[in-house]
Amino acid sequence: MVNKRFMLGMSALTLVLGMMVLGACASSPYIVLQEPIKPDSKNAVVIFLGSSSTKAQVWDGEKPVGTFKGTPSTSMNCIFWKTAPGSHIFVGRSTNFVHQRMNLQANKTYYIRIHEIPAPYSTPITMNEVTKQQYDEFIERWNIRNIEYDNNWRQDFLAENDGKWLRDIREYLKTAK
Repeated sequence: MVNKRFMLGMSALTLVLGMMVLGACASSPYIVLQEPIKPDSKNAVVIFLGSSSTKAQVWDGEKPVGTFKGTPSTSMNCIFWKTAPGSHIFVGRSTNFVHQRMNLQANKTYYIRIHEIPAPYSTPITMNEVTKQQYDEFIERWNIRNIEYDNNWRQDFLAENDGKWLRDIREYLKTAK
């Protein structure tokens, strides 16, 4: 009788632990890339470099690209964004808003670094374009995780906070243009 109860208890514990592990894996909002995304004749690639401590959201105009919040704190992260060429306003949002205007060309890769500015009780950020050489130095220096977010994440993200983040971005873009 004791062995039967023990085995049932162990089975239940194994089931609960297995569900927790699967739930943790499934809850990751981003996809870890095995290979970096490359541009092609119809698209450019923008790589945003940053860390989880910035907690920054990254937007391409009114479209969310990704967020550093919730990414591994043991490494720096590169969010990859494949997009159409042309004029873009990339917005970083943390406790402040920053933006970078760019005119993208197909078959090219661009690099944007998002830095946090040390400040008490908040995490303001800056955003600036960096060179391929600076990107390569960044990659050599840090344990990098290459990630991207999918359209399902974008839909869920836009629905959070009853759309407040999108409304805030729209307001900011009025002054950023």
